[in-house]
Amino acid sequence: MNWIEILHIWIMAFVTLALLSFLYKDNPIYKLVEHIFAGLSAGYYVGLIWDTVIVQQLYIPMFNNGKYWLIIPGILGFLMFTRFFPKFSWVSRISLAFFMGTAAGIFLVSQLHGLVLPQMQDTMTPRISKEVVSLDGYAIHLGELEIIDPNTIDLLPDTMVTTDKSEYTVAYGDSVIISSSLKDTTGASADNLVVSLKIRQQKIAEERHLLERGTSETEGLTITDNGAGSFTTQYIFKPDTSYAAGVYDLSYEVKKETIMYPLTIIILIGVISTLIYFYFSKEHTGVLGVTAKVGIWFIMISFGAHFGYTVMGRVSLLIGRVQFLVEDWLGTFSNIF
Repeated sequence: MNWIEILHIWIMAFVTLALLSFLYKDNPIYKLVEHIFAGLSAGYYVGLIWDTVIVQQLYIPMFNNGKYWLIIPGILGFLMFTRFFPKFSWVSRISLAFFMGTAAGIFLVSQLHGLVLPQMQDTMTPRISKEVVSLDGYAIHLGELEIIDPNTIDLLPDTMVTTDKSEYTVAYGDSVIISSSLKDTTGASADNLVVSLKIRQQKIAEERHLLERGTSETEGLTITDNGAGSFTTQYIFKPDTSYAAGVYDLSYEVKKETIMYPLTIIILIGVISTLIYFYFSKEHTGVLGVTAKVGIWFIMISFGAHFGYTVMGRVSLLIGRVQFLVEDWLGTFSNIF
């Protein structure tokens, strides 16, 4: 470790210890580091905005690409600086009006499509649990699949693999039926089964999902109920050039989808009661008041979960800094002394 690296580590350790000194009391060293941090952040963001906004989105498009109409938003942005002159500060309201209007319009639409509609959809969608119905565990090995590139068969005849080695052999553009049977102890029906078929190349151990859906969602997949707790799955696989020619391992898992009615009801009650709590057009008395109190419980649980997650994140940052001080900073003492 050279002296430049040691000096770098000591500066970082000094800044870390100076900020942590606030745990004792407010002191000049903490204020010094705080001001340095605020100044560096302000300088960085000024430079970032100058390059990404003024230069890349205004100057270059106007003078290099001929988009002279950008002079209008440029003038509106320039008018914002009239706030520094009390006599002309009212002019900045024009720019603020455009900014607030467009921002509000974009924000409302984005919030509607990003939060409100997905929340409504998730509230009305039942919670689904997936239970493995196979008796043999997580991944049942179906055998080997060899994908052959027909353009290289004549050049590399030794790449051909007979069906004695691989249970399934297919060339680009052709199709092969991958089939297997399973036992079921859950009393599931073929309509609520989900098949997860995986393919893994032996040389690079890269696993890919061929499918993970039910029969109503995937073309080429059929699930046959044989009776007596037995099912047969068949999938028509047609490889393209995105798969490298070679030998693959096949495995699959079958799960039964069931609706989690208790969780679905809890979510529905939580959403409705929370919305009623924020309904202030009518006094919260009677049934409306009881429902609003239930909403308060859901709000407090949500706030508690978010607070715990925030504390956990901050503690992880503290652990990282303490680990830096113990391992990196104290480690430099052996190089110095």
